[in-house]
Amino acid sequence: MAGVFINITGNALPRLTQIANISGKPADVLDDIGAFLDMDVTTRFLREMTPEGRKWEQSQAAKDRGGLTLTDTRSLAGSVTHNVSYNTLVHGLGEKYAAIHHFGGETGRNKSVKLPARPILGIAAIQEAEINDIVEDWLI
Repeated sequence: MAGVFINITGNALPRLTQIANISGKPADVLDDIGAFLDMDVTTRFLREMTPEGRKWEQSQAAKDRGGLTLTDTRSLAGSVTHNVSYNTLVHGLGEKYAAIHHFGGETGRNKSVKLPARPILGIAAIQEAEINDIVEDWLI
C-alpha cells in the first residue's frame, strides 16, 4: 500500500508502550485504533471533510451530478484499510490514485487537470482524543 506514514508521539505513545509492556500484544490495541481510523475516514467521505473537520472543495463532477466529491464509484472510499503487525499499524487507502486526491496536484493528459488537495487520511485533535480514549480503555 502506497501512502503517508505517521509516527505516533505525544500523549498516546507512553500509554501504548505501557500496554506493550503489560500485555506483550500491542497488536490488539493497534487493531482497535485501526478500526476506528477506518470508520473515521469512511464517515468523513460521506461528510466530505478533512481530518480537521474542514469541508473539501466540491468537485465539478459532484456539482454536475448532484453527488458527493470523491465518491462516484465509491472505489476510493471502499479501499480504506488497516494492517497490524506486532507493534506497527499501517492505515491507508488501497487505490493507487489516492495520493493525488489527498495532496492535490496536476494530473491527466499533459498534466492538464489541476486537482485541489482534499486531505483524506490524518490524525487531528478529533482523532487524537478518540485514540487516547481507546488506549485508556485498554489500561483500565
